[in-house]
Amino acid sequence: MACFYHQDRVATAVCNTCGKALCTECGSRFQPPTCMECAEDYAENVKSEMKKNIIISVVLMVVGIIVTMNPLGFLLAGIPWGWSALNKITPAIFLWLPLIGWVIYFLIKLIIAYVIGIVALPVKLYQWTKEVSKIKKLQEDIANSRCA
Repeated sequence: MACFYHQDRVATAVCNTCGKALCTECGSRFQPPTCMECAEDYAENVKSEMKKNIIISVVLMVVGIIVTMNPLGFLLAGIPWGWSALNKITPAIFLWLPLIGWVIYFLIKLIIAYVIGIVALPVKLYQWTKEVSKIKKLQEDIANSRCA
């Protein structure tokens, strides 16, 4: 089987996403082996996900400051990230609560999500910053590979 990009070379790997045949040079560009199109798609998907997360956080920060009329209102932006952390540990038993149980559960979970969000938001911001750096490097690698 020949490399998708270099018809004169034997394929030694396949793209981890789409299965295109890749020669040794193409297969070693990215780990796991990924073709250029899939690497570009991955970079764009991650970039759009980061933009979405940042927009949600900024909107919640502004709303928090306006609603609470206090600069510490920006901490409301941590609620979604605290909520998602709680979702990972919430037992399924709460699915069988009566309506008043759901209201109480929701309010308690909201308060706990706010507290967890105070820690989760900076952690998420750090992770997003690392991910953006990683994506920029990936896009540079893709651009350099296209030129070569």
